This record gives sequence, C-alpha cells and structure tokens, in this order.
Amino acid sequence: MTRISAQPRSAGPSSQPRSAGPSSPGSSRMQWMDFLRGIAVLLVVVLHAASHGGAETETWSEINRHLTPFRMPLLMFLSGMLLHRSLAKPLPIYLWGKFAAIVWPLLVWMCLYGFFVRNGIGGPGNGIDYWLSGDYLWFLMSLTLCYLFAALFKPLLSRFPTGNGWAFLAVFAAMIITYVTGDVAGGVIGSTVWYGSFFFLGAWAVRFAPIWVRSHWLLILPLLLASAYFAHIAVHDRDLRVGTLEAAGISVLGIAVILWLAARLPRIAPVRFIEWVGRSSIVVYVAHFPIIIVARGNVLQPLGLEPGVHVMLMTLIGIGGSVLLVWLRPWTTWLYVLPGHQKVAARLLERR
Repeated sequence: MTRISAQPRSAGPSSQPRSAGPSSPGSSRMQWMDFLRGIAVLLVVVLHAASHGGAETETWSEINRHLTPFRMPLLMFLSGMLLHRSLAKPLPIYLWGKFAAIVWPLLVWMCLYGFFVRNGIGGPGNGIDYWLSGDYLWFLMSLTLCYLFAALFKPLLSRFPTGNGWAFLAVFAAMIITYVTGDVAGGVIGSTVWYGSFFFLGAWAVRFAPIWVRSHWLLILPLLLASAYFAHIAVHDRDLRVGTLEAAGISVLGIAVILWLAARLPRIAPVRFIEWVGRSSIVVYVAHFPIIIVARGNVLQPLGLEPGVHVMLMTLIGIGGSVLLVWLRPWTTWLYVLPGHQKVAARLLERR
C-alpha cells in the first residue's frame, strides 16, 4: 500500500488495469471493488441511455430513480477507499498521477465531445459554461477537486498513522451538513459538496471494510430490507434520493449492504467480466455518452421505434460500444492516460 509507484492510479473510475485473482470477503486486495466499480459505471450508462437516448419510459425512469441514492455515491466511495494509498506517495507524484489519469482524459474527452458532438469547440453551447460545468464529465471534475482537497491531509498520515481516518469522517459530515443547511451553488460545486462527501466517507471506511464484510448475515438482513424499502419510497420523493440528511443516510445504508453482498459473490464468468470492465471503468465513463448521443440521432431516432424498444436498444448500444472500447484500450491508451507520464514521474522521484 505504501510502495511508491510512477504509475498514476485513478480510483474511480479506474484508469489502470489490474489482475483479478481469487478473492474472499476479507481479502486484503478487496477485489470485489472492481466488480462494484464496473456495476456502478454500467448503471451510469443505463441512466444516460434512458434519459438522453431520445426516448423515455416510466419503467426505466423508475428503475433509475430506485438507483439514484446508490449509483454516484458508490463510485465516489470506492474512489475514496484508495485515497490512503495515493497519499502515501510524495506530493509531486500524487498530484502528477491525478493529472495524468483524471485531468488528462477529462480534457481529451471534453475536446472530442465538444468538437465532434456539440457543433465544435467554441460553437453554440460550447463556451465557458461548457468547460466550467464539465457536461457529462462533471464526475471527473468533482473527483479532481476531492483529490486536491485531500492533499491538505497528507501530513496526517505521518503524524497520526492510526487515527487520521477520523478526519475524513469529519469532512464527510461537514460536507453533508453544508449542503443541507447552506446555500450551496449548483453545478460542479454543488455536486462536489454532495457526492464528494462520500469520497471522504470511503477514505474513512477503508480500514473497517475487511471487518464489515465478515459480518453475520443476521445483521445484514434487516439493513438489506431497510435499504430496499427506502429506495422504493424514494422513487416518488426526491428529498429521499439526494440533498437531505435522510438521503445521505439511505445512501450510506445502501453502500454498506452493497459492500457486504459484493464480497460474497462467486467469481463466475459474469462477475469476472464486470470486474474486467471495472478495472477500465474510466473508458466506459468517458466514452459511453458520446456513443449514446451519436447513436440517438444517426441510428435509432430515424427508425421510429416504440419507446421501450428504443431505450432497450440504446442501452445495449451504449454498453456494447463502451465495452468494445475497453477491449481496444491497449491500442488507445492516450485517450485515457497522459502519454509519457511514467518518464515525468521518474524524474520527479529522482529529484527527491
């Protein structure tokens, strides 16, 4: 965990492939994180296929509202769980790694999407608001802000090696309270305050995860039932999905149950496939939306399909196209990580 590496690592979405060996509920590698990252990012595709694919159905909309308390909070939580490993590196390596693995693909895909999909960079809808909002890539902007803020806590690792995690729990609470009680701006700032809080919750929870996933099922069962119930009633109440103390509690409850369940999944072929996707979740995240928008106007809308069929096909196109790009990743690495980043990281190490 503390080994210095010249390789940038982005915790969520993941930007560096990792081998997937056998795992157990208490495995130190916690390989079920790859599965959860894969599930979460694929659910983002499902959401956008239904909401931006050119047709909507109440069934798909309701499914997505069921998932709202868990989808993005889980992605941020998983990113935070790897924060300690990142902060163990020298600060220049830490900052460079985040630029190479998060900011770089953000800039590349903002340009690609703006130029090929949104009428060209600088055209209508592609002005300063486009760059400040991050458009569909807002998550990478929020994640960058979280990592920058987390760098301020780096001295805690050496001064308080066993108790520094509690500071992250305090940050989680402070961000939630700030969002609920304060006049927080919308856009990237608002999203960072709300969803970024779960990043710091993950940084606190990582020490307890191996213990938690070994909990007895009798403890988890009522939590599972409660999560399902609250997700159901939240479908028709936005205040239970996002932006309130109740919504934060529901998200935390659901994440706890999801972690426990994921650690017990048998590593059968479908699980290994989703783990594989999860190890390249950055690819799915940055590529799926342009695929959906292009397919919407050039493939499905001209066919005049029934809404249910339209959304189903759009979902398959979004997932299929994204998975194809995951497979092509070894030949297109520059789209997801800064070329030559290892050389710069090595020079930074030499200067220490």
